[in-house]
Amino acid sequence: MKEVANSPCWWDSGYADHNVSSMGGPSPEIFEIAPALRAKSVVVELGCGEGRNALYLAHFDHQVIATDISEAAISKLNRLASGLGVNITSGVVRVEDFRPPAYLDVLIAHSVLHFTERSVWKPLVTAFIDRTRPGGFHCFTNTLDQPDHPISKESLVSGHKKSFSRGELEAIYAEADWEILRSDHYIKWDSHPGIPIHSHCIEKVVARRPIGSEDLPPMRAESIEASGMIPAKQFDALKLGTPRESIIEMFGSPSASHGVATSRKTVGGNNQEAIADGYLREDIIYGDHGLQFVNGTLTGKYRYFTPPKRLSIREA
Repeated sequence: MKEVANSPCWWDSGYADHNVSSMGGPSPEIFEIAPALRAKSVVVELGCGEGRNALYLAHFDHQVIATDISEAAISKLNRLASGLGVNITSGVVRVEDFRPPAYLDVLIAHSVLHFTERSVWKPLVTAFIDRTRPGGFHCFTNTLDQPDHPISKESLVSGHKKSFSRGELEAIYAEADWEILRSDHYIKWDSHPGIPIHSHCIEKVVARRPIGSEDLPPMRAESIEASGMIPAKQFDALKLGTPRESIIEMFGSPSASHGVATSRKTVGGNNQEAIADGYLREDIIYGDHGLQFVNGTLTGKYRYFTPPKRLSIREA
């Protein structure tokens, strides 16, 4: 594992290694909104890391602007973009210093705004709301401070501000009359290069500006209800890297699952190859627990407080 000199940020070691995926491949909601975007959409990703979402959307000839505070991340993103043959406008930029473009269609801010104070992220979100075209999407994840799953020491050292409370983002978009497609709350266990398995309390929000008269596909959100259960001791003992078939042998076939896939070359799963020849992300669900697999290997575990959801094009 390569080390980045004088970096207090835990993620830089993974970004410095160009042969491994630090954060995994594209998020399911990014797969799901892609068919509903207008051609040549303007996409902004703040805190893009090595580009798992930006690289995927760039395949569709969108205009992608990707920024991160980490020089190692942007260097890796540029190298991966070259390897995948896609164009991205990238730069090392602090969230505090970012100026939104005149208009945009997609904002992605995954695990980044909580490194800023409310006095920074709230006006920035408002600016993005004002500049988003009809039918555009905003996609967020933030880690929340919770007594039984506090913010990790690594994140605090890296500058986590504890500046979000559950429901704050949803309220902002509801007041702006946007459609709230997802407002999820869950605990996730995963790992990254050089960082052992750890937990995050996460809020995920996906909101869409009303389409109006635009000829864009409407979307719907569907809760995924699942029966069954995984006993707590067995869930806690499950090791990342376990093959999918071993999980099915232990717990049987799940009553519900959710998968996204692409045959394109893309970023691989956590701690897997940097660029994979194909990407199959599957969440199999037993009651209020979920298990995340990428290309058949366990890469994450979930405990849901709200039912998991999938997004799809709504038929007329």
